[in-house]
Amino acid sequence: MTPRVLVVEDDEAIRELLLLHLTHAGFEVMPAADAESAWELVGDADAIVLDWMLPGQSGLEWLGHLRRQESEESTPVLLLTARASEPDKVAGLNTGADDYLVKPFSSAELVARLRALLRRVRRRPLLAIGELRLDETEGSAELAGESVVLTRR
Repeated sequence: MTPRVLVVEDDEAIRELLLLHLTHAGFEVMPAADAESAWELVGDADAIVLDWMLPGQSGLEWLGHLRRQESEESTPVLLLTARASEPDKVAGLNTGADDYLVKPFSSAELVARLRALLRRVRRRPLLAIGELRLDETEGSAELAGESVVLTRR
């Protein structure tokens, strides 16, 4: 399965460069130019590349809100920014970024960091229909919050 990466970057040239390099590296890229449009795509992302300096809402504010969402608290986020000071890096990591890369950046390093983040997080295939939840990875099921015993078949 091709990993899906949400790229939230307002600079069109950088966004296109990221799209080119990540697609070439085998990722499916979902580009967003601002924080607002990123919310529409975040549920489908396996990982997120996030710029700090976005119009409207900053990437750091967006990240803080993302980490408060229970469904997205484990989605890996790589903060990609021109802010290179130690206090900025600490703020980004403390807000919930899993990694931090300073612009200008090497595309090879970006790809390597994304692959490392994705190795650490394994999304579990989950099927939900009404109150029924099936976890294919665990081979378990719940109905209305109660565990259901499944046979081997």
